[in-house]
Amino acid sequence: MNRKKLFFNKKSKLVFIEAVVITCGCMLAGVPLVGNGFGNGSSYYEVTLEGRLVGSVKNPDVVEQAFLDARARISRETEGLVLADVEYSMEKIPKVFATTMDTEMLTDAIYQELRKEVETAKHKAYQLKVNEFTVTLGSYQDVMDVLYATKDRFDTNNEFQISIVSNADRELNVYTVQMSKQEAEEEAADSGKSRIRVGNAAAGIAEFDVTQSVEEVITKTVTGADLQQEETPEEDSKEVQGDGLRNLYFSEQVEIVEAYVSEDEITPTAEAIDMVTKDTEKNEVYEVQPGDSLSVIANSHDLLVREVLALNEGLEETTTLQIGDEIVITVPQPELSVMSVEESTYEEDYFAETQYIDNDSWYTTETEVRQEAQQGHRQVTALITRRNDAEEGREIIAETIMAEAIPQIIERGTMTPPTYIKPLSGGRLSSGFGARWGSVHKGIDWACPIGTAIMASSGGTVVQAGWFSSYGNCVTIRHPDGKQTRYAHLSRVLVSAGQSVQQGQKIALSGNTGWSTGPHVHFEIIVNGRQVNPMGYL
Repeated sequence: MNRKKLFFNKKSKLVFIEAVVITCGCMLAGVPLVGNGFGNGSSYYEVTLEGRLVGSVKNPDVVEQAFLDARARISRETEGLVLADVEYSMEKIPKVFATTMDTEMLTDAIYQELRKEVETAKHKAYQLKVNEFTVTLGSYQDVMDVLYATKDRFDTNNEFQISIVSNADRELNVYTVQMSKQEAEEEAADSGKSRIRVGNAAAGIAEFDVTQSVEEVITKTVTGADLQQEETPEEDSKEVQGDGLRNLYFSEQVEIVEAYVSEDEITPTAEAIDMVTKDTEKNEVYEVQPGDSLSVIANSHDLLVREVLALNEGLEETTTLQIGDEIVITVPQPELSVMSVEESTYEEDYFAETQYIDNDSWYTTETEVRQEAQQGHRQVTALITRRNDAEEGREIIAETIMAEAIPQIIERGTMTPPTYIKPLSGGRLSSGFGARWGSVHKGIDWACPIGTAIMASSGGTVVQAGWFSSYGNCVTIRHPDGKQTRYAHLSRVLVSAGQSVQQGQKIALSGNTGWSTGPHVHFEIIVNGRQVNPMGYL
């Protein structure tokens, strides 16, 4: 039997080896490569996070732990809570050959994806609201730091603490704050809990668990009616308790509202403290007091008169202010003010309250001092109310007299004095009171057509009616306050001597009689026998 001898030359060997490698590669195509080697299974699992492929694993049991470890790492690195609803998913892939991860590699990959979510996620924050002012803070601790920084400026001995109060009438998570005297510090019942101090750590104020939220540190829940009652603290006891701070509270209602915001909306604590405590110009209504004028009011509030005018539409520099008028001014105030009530004992000179003797036969413009005042000396205990640093009230609750004060005694009239009105309607002021033509003009003149009605400037008794020398036809009236009025150059007199007249009653018609250069009425007011400028009385 002839057999063919098979042999390979050098070129044939290379072709054979190449064919073997290709064949083996085709056979191994269905065998999965796990990690850095080859596995024995026929599938693996792809892990996705929010639709994005994170990696592949052979064992699905490691995915849950890797996700939890990555999330815990994010929590340790992120202050406060973050609103990021992130879930993972797995899909079984029926392939034999694939590159997969171990647990540590998968944890790191998930962590990197979670970091991207955190950067764009909404963070749980707290909005501190004072009237129209709002600042957003990153944590409950930050809120309390701002509130205590405001309080501590006026509570240097850390006598008061701040409490969180929930309003049961509100649907949302809205909280208010209150201040109360610091109670004696007690040891925590559960010393195993990790705790931090809110406010001044040295004073031991308002401790709470690190892991607690606002809801868990609320001291009490109240209704809206309760809050309304507590906004205005009860009147302090009038009994002497000893010098020192008696009461402290925020002037405005403070609200804390939970919110989820982006990270760039959160204000750093130091900046928030500055925003809340620094003085800014705020409008305030001021009631005009005796002795006030625009310049006095402006100067006392570090303003210019033109600045006060700009704040009050219709107010002019020539406006005469009346006691009790209200005008708008600006005053420097912080966003959040602190009201304090302090008990203080001191000595002072004092004056007794003025005593009055009423005289029903005198007008209210008449007074006479019957006894001069002499100051006394006393020791007093007073309750001093301040808004921030500005005193707003002082009430004496106890006093010891060392030297009795002698009061001033004043006799005063009770009758309302008569008033004086212009004696005609219309007319043109043609000559004023004072020097004229080398002599003294003792009244004022109004030019008017002959026959214009002339009225009594004030009620009284007619003492002269008819022709009166250079005055021509003239009427003179004596009034209850002792003054007299005179009406001259009349064309017709309508009253007679001894007749009583009322203010505004027609007594004559204007004319051009006596020493007159044209139709007009000449009007005088006489005080103690001397003519005075009528413009000071009309």
